[in-house]
Amino acid sequence: MEQNIVDRPQPSDGRVKAADIALMAEEGASLSSGALRLYALPYGCVDLYNYDPLNRRCAVGIVVATAYRRQGCALAMLQALRAMYSSPQSLLHCLYADIAAANTASLALFRKAGYTECGRFAQWLCTADGWMDAVRMQQITEP
Repeated sequence: MEQNIVDRPQPSDGRVKAADIALMAEEGASLSSGALRLYALPYGCVDLYNYDPLNRRCAVGIVVATAYRRQGCALAMLQALRAMYSSPQSLLHCLYADIAAANTASLALFRKAGYTECGRFAQWLCTADGWMDAVRMQQITEP
C-alpha cells in the first residue's frame, strides 16, 4: 500500500524513535519518484536508486532534517532497509552508497550500519572547492 507519510503526526515528545521508522517502513510508506523507492518521513528520507536487476543491487541515498540529526534517525532508517531487504526473496543482493571522502559523519554512519568500504573514486565529485574523491560503501543484504 503506497501512502505519503509526510502528513503523519510527529511523535508527541518531538523525538524520533527507531521503532517509528521501522514501523513506517514495514507499512510500505513510500512515494513514487524517479527512483526505485523513496521513503519520505517527517524527519528525512531514504532513496533507493540505480536499481540493477541483473546484478540485484541498488544505491542508497539518505537525508535527515537538521533538527533530527544525531538522534539515531539515519541509522534506524538504514537498519530498517536492511531488515526489509535481507531475504533472498527481496530481489536485492547488495545496497551501496557513494559518499564524499570528506564526509566523515556519513562514512561513520554507514560503517555503524554494517556497510564496508569497497572502493574509492578519485576526483569523482565536483565541488565549489574543486574535485573530491568518493568512497563506495556496500552491504550484502542476503544472509
